[in-house]
Amino acid sequence: MRWIGILLLGACTTSGGEPKPDLNGPYSCGRLTCGTGEICTTYSAGSQCGVDPSRGIGPYDLISASCEPLPAKCNGVPSCGCVTNIGICFGEHDREVSFGCI
Repeated sequence: MRWIGILLLGACTTSGGEPKPDLNGPYSCGRLTCGTGEICTTYSAGSQCGVDPSRGIGPYDLISASCEPLPAKCNGVPSCGCVTNIGICFGEHDREVSFGCI
């Protein structure tokens, strides 16, 4: 009986790496639709205070989104360390890496 518990525990542990997200398409990325094997990269910019459209200072918002093939160096897991874009990387999600400036 003790062996069953050990086998179940061993089967439920991970190998220590990040779980790979499901990159099957299609799925939405802003106004676009990404296909299988692609990730959504987004770029946000604007201001959180002092918003003044007449001076070109807009509210903080999504500026662009694009569908891109996941780079091979990511080993199947999108992250700030393996996906590059302009600005600061704000974080990664299952199928999305977000960039922007503040």
